[in-house]
Amino acid sequence: MDEMKITQIKVPFPSEYGSGRSTNAYLIEGELKILVDSGLDSEENRKFIRKTLEKAGAWDLDIILLTHGHLDHFSLGAYLQRETGAALMVHEDDSGMLSDYSSHYSKWFEEAYEHAVEGGFDPGVLGEARIKLITAASILTRSAAYETFTETSLAGGAVRTLHLPGHTEGSVGVVAGEAIFCGDAAIEGSTAVRDLKEEFNSLEKLKVFKFIYPGHERAPLARADIEALEAHFVSRLEEVLRVTKGGATLKEIVTSLYRGLDLDQASYRLVLPINQAIAYLKYLEAEGHVEKRGSKWHSFRERLSSPVF
Repeated sequence: MDEMKITQIKVPFPSEYGSGRSTNAYLIEGELKILVDSGLDSEENRKFIRKTLEKAGAWDLDIILLTHGHLDHFSLGAYLQRETGAALMVHEDDSGMLSDYSSHYSKWFEEAYEHAVEGGFDPGVLGEARIKLITAASILTRSAAYETFTETSLAGGAVRTLHLPGHTEGSVGVVAGEAIFCGDAAIEGSTAVRDLKEEFNSLEKLKVFKFIYPGHERAPLARADIEALEAHFVSRLEEVLRVTKGGATLKEIVTSLYRGLDLDQASYRLVLPINQAIAYLKYLEAEGHVEKRGSKWHSFRERLSSPVF
């Protein structure tokens, strides 16, 4: 790590899009100038990132390396790729998001829709939420030339990638010495997951690193933070087990997990908690802890009988 300089760049959530959290991008300077993730694209963020990189003497970027394909990590990178000529790189399993993000969002929604309607959600509310979701994705999507990889090693092996599926299929960590830049595979407190089994495996991989730099919130994290995130997921799983002890619909499960959330409001933010609850149920079903009977889920115990990691 002595020969490499790391700079954290907190890229703001664009005010023109309302309120949201900033994205952590990281500039790694050594044999190559590598930017890990980029943030959301907007006129104000274009000025911000250009000023920041020019001040660091790094406008001549070599590579923009994405931890995953979500818009808040890649869309400003599309601008940087065009302006600087840097290579924009993403794991092949997430490359479809860069090609057609609206289709990705539509697929993400459709995966939840049938479960949600059967589980007690209003189809009309879900339909309006879908329109808002796809509209937002269309507005924020940016096209860019990109390269794909399954794993890659850069700067003579000083920087490499480590596959960390769970948040997305193609999530990776960028390893530099004792540090790893993990995107949304781990965030202080909680993170969204598509596959909880894979997420637990990825969290295990992160524990060996001294410095863990996430895609949002506080950085760096340490092993204790990863263990706290594991404990959070276990508590959510056990909440699902308790709620479904006598049988519960998906809507009842989401209501218990996300208290205070208005489930009858047609917000695109509704889709995330639905998909998150489905991820918990899929994990518990695969482990033999719950089963679906008709429109309700039923658990066989109120606590996990053994550690899951």
